[in-house]
This record gives sequence, structure tokens and C-alpha cells, in this order.
Amino acid sequence: MKENVIWWIGVKNPEHVKKYGDFKYFEASKASWKFWCKRNNCKFVEFEKPVEEDLTKFRVNWQKLIFVFDELDRRGIDYDQICLVDSSSIVKWNAPNFFELTDRKFCGVRDIDNLNWINQSVKGYKDLFQYDLDLTSYLSSGFLVFNESHKELINGLKQFYIDNIDSFIELQDVKVRKGNDQTPLNYWLQKHDVEIKLLPLPFKLTHLHRKEMFRHNWQLNKDQTPFFIKYGYVWFFNGIPKHSRSEMMTNVWQAIKENYKIGTLMYRKY
Repeated sequence: MKENVIWWIGVKNPEHVKKYGDFKYFEASKASWKFWCKRNNCKFVEFEKPVEEDLTKFRVNWQKLIFVFDELDRRGIDYDQICLVDSSSIVKWNAPNFFELTDRKFCGVRDIDNLNWINQSVKGYKDLFQYDLDLTSYLSSGFLVFNESHKELINGLKQFYIDNIDSFIELQDVKVRKGNDQTPLNYWLQKHDVEIKLLPLPFKLTHLHRKEMFRHNWQLNKDQTPFFIKYGYVWFFNGIPKHSRSEMMTNVWQAIKENYKIGTLMYRKY
């Protein structure tokens, strides 16, 4: 029987252990997504071991996407829709089932956090793709939903990356230095005229500290629920110092983990 799958990215790059606080933040993310899968009858699949050991040529950012269908097939998973989600996220205990909102299209959330970064990245990769990208539908690659009908598309991107791997590495590390897979994916989607559906912003709240989402409405002392919990479904702890992520996500998890129990508070409003 086909199942909707959460493809959770949990690869630990040994070279980045100190930078990311020993990746302890994985624990909170994984626990939240496992609960959400159980509540919504989905399968949690962890991508924890890279397909390619060379994490310079094949960064985790790339492997999570271009090898997703290979890995699911190798593991014998009979998948329906697939949600690719980064481990820098925590999903709210009662977040809606986004698989029901896709219309079976390629789905994501628009990235508008740093338009200057995006603009530089798009300009930097343009010569490689020879295409004029439409920024109004530029997606974040940290939260994507797609299905088997997109298998050929993703495998095509994989081959394109392998065929041009030296150019990609030079753009990533020397010339552009603005992202890895995200801008190339957007080029690939638009160049192949893929029908995209944008999911509501609450499914990917990012840069929480810059947007003061950890605060609450001080005028409503009766409700001190932080904005990110009150208004968001999936919270991404990015844009903060990498070494602080584990501490921040662990603290949030300790404050809310009692909600992630079947039959207790999972149906409360906030």
C-alpha cells in the first residue's frame, strides 16, 4: 500500500560537528516529525547516511534531493507523496496534513527572506542554465512536496549535476557562494515548465528571531503564546549562529514536548 513519506534529512557531516553543536538539534526535529507522521498515518524515513561519501563534491544539500527516489526504491518503500524536510525544523503537534493540500503538484513555500541573496544567486547560476528565472515563484528547498510523477524530473537534475559537477562546485565555492541546490532546483523546475503550487507561509516559518516570532502580544497578557507557535505550522531555526541552533531548538522542545503525546494535548488550539 502506497504511503505518504516524510523524507527527513539527518546526515551528520563530520567536518561540521563543532560548527553545528554536535547536531544535537536533530533530536527535537526528529521527535516532532515522528509524532506528526503517526498522527497523520505517514511514514517517517530518515536520510542519515550519505549515498556519496565525498561531501565536497556531493554536499548533503544536493544528496537529499537528487538521490531521494534512488534511496526510497533501494529501501523498498512504496511511496505516494514525498515531503523533503530539513532537520533544522520542528513541526507543530497539530499542524494540518499538507499532503491533502498539494493537488498532486510540485509544492513548496516561497523564499522571500533575503531577496538580495536570492538575486545574487540567481544571477550567478544564470549562465549555467541559460534561462530567465521568475523570482515570484522562487521556492525554498528546505521544505518540498512532490510525488512519483516528478521522478524523471529529479533524476534529470541529478544527471545534469553529475555532468556539470566541476562547474557547480566552482559556482558554489568560488564564484557565487550563494547556496547549493536551491537556486539550481528553481531553474530546473521553471525551465522544464513544472506546475508549482505554493503552500501557505505557515508551513515554513524562518528567521524567527529576526521577525520577532519568539515574542508574544504584550497587550494580551492573558495569552502569552509566542507568535511562531500561534501562527506557524513548521518552524525553521535558520539564520541564527550555527553553534546556537542546538541550544535553541532543545529549549523550545523542552517547553512544548508534552503536546506530542497521543491522546493528551494534541488537539489543543495552540
